[in-house]
Amino acid sequence: MKDLALIGYGSVAAKHLQVLRELGAEITASCNRSRAGQEKAREEGGIPRTYADIETMLAAESPAGLVCCVSFDSMYEVGKRIIPAGIPILLEKPPGTSVAEALELEELARRHKTPVMVGLNRRHYSVLQNALDDAGGLEAITAVFLDWSETPERWLERGSTPDQIARMVFANSLHGLDLLTYLAGDVRNADVAASTFGDGPFRWQMSLHGVSERGVLVNFRSTWDSPGRWGLTFCTKGRRYTFAPLESCLVLEEGTGTERAIQPDESDQRFKPGFFRQAEAFLHTVATRTVLQGYDLATTVPAMRLAEQLTVACVKESGQLAGRVRT
Repeated sequence: MKDLALIGYGSVAAKHLQVLRELGAEITASCNRSRAGQEKAREEGGIPRTYADIETMLAAESPAGLVCCVSFDSMYEVGKRIIPAGIPILLEKPPGTSVAEALELEELARRHKTPVMVGLNRRHYSVLQNALDDAGGLEAITAVFLDWSETPERWLERGSTPDQIARMVFANSLHGLDLLTYLAGDVRNADVAASTFGDGPFRWQMSLHGVSERGVLVNFRSTWDSPGRWGLTFCTKGRRYTFAPLESCLVLEEGTGTERAIQPDESDQRFKPGFFRQAEAFLHTVATRTVLQGYDLATTVPAMRLAEQLTVACVKESGQLAGRVRT
């Protein structure tokens, strides 16, 4: 396996390192703007060579693949810089913070014939894939329901700005929206509702419902001022698959009255769930210069579209952020 390079060393990048090394790959170079980030990549990540500039690293290293783990609001700008190099990329989510940005990166990848996977690891959960096998595949699904929550206070405590938090649907809730569109298909003309409360920061409530292009009923709801376990349910004829938490699955089958469990693979118990299968898919992309069907940039656009609709609705409802948040 040829050497890979990393852009942006942090906690998520460290998880990528674990699975890539387990699979026999190695990240031999890293780019971080700060000296502290470069030092952390060397000492904590064991990456031998570090750089402060992306273009300098690419010229010096000629890596076989890139793993991009910069902050969510830098992903679009960094994506524009690295896609023209033509090197296979695992681009952490989100591919921008608007549909227009995602479409621009998609077009850039097409123009330069650059294979780009987006790091939406929950698609790769072994428990989800095992459940889909049990259900008879995506075509068997008749309905998908998602419950989500975010905690703005935690993001504020970590130093996020109000404008960054206002784009958190792209940065984090996209995981849930992507599961919805991955399982159900593209959802056009979704009905979106939003409500906000003015006695606290980002007390946003949002929901959407609709029918996908495959005829699958979908529902997404998210509260930002009350705790809640992320939960997914998908239905097939005679069966209901419930993931709460997302790393587990219980199946209720008509006529049985009892639930049975579907188990994750051993790899998702050893590593961050979804990362092992995601890394396998990316290494296939590096070796073949072909993204596996269903995992390229274009497949993220339906979820990005829903994220934009929800963000616009909440920003409009909250009023005070209107004009400050790009969507």
